Amino acid sequence: IKIASESRLEILGSTNVNKFACNFNFYEVDKTIPLSFKKVGNKVYFEKAVLELKNSGFDCGNKVMNKDFFKLLKSEEFPQILLNKNLEKEETITEALVEMTIAGVSKKYKVPVTIEEDDEFLVSGNLNLNIEDFNIKAPKKMLGLIVVSEMINIHFNLVLNQK
Repeated sequence: IKIASESRLEILGSTNVNKFACNFNFYEVDKTIPLSFKKVGNKVYFEKAVLELKNSGFDCGNKVMNKDFFKLLKSEEFPQILLNKNLEKEETITEALVEMTIAGVSKKYKVPVTIEEDDEFLVSGNLNLNIEDFNIKAPKKMLGLIVVSEMINIHFNLVLNQK
């Protein structure tokens, strides 16, 4: 499969003063992702879809926020986020078992997703997580007057084309 450039992945967060969004530019992802699946009864298992997202592909709206975001992700040492996904699809329920590696720390999550099939697959969902699960400390700015929440929301709407 190939992730189409019109796909969206955004990390939504907040501070005690404002909200922010960091969007990923899928023009940065230019390779095909191998994906195998098997059907057992009424379940379809999509196995081991590994997606590498370069931290530099995220845009938080301005250079200062981008710099802070890249620093938060420890981008010099860990320049990418890795997503290893297994999808289990039943008639009404679809869950993705996602192993996410951020700043060198891996965690597993079960994420309810919606899958629409046509000429392409549209996979969408939301994941709320605590950045401290990845040994990332929520930053403070302006001598502690602005505090970033450790809770973020990852919203994705991926358009997958078969190759």
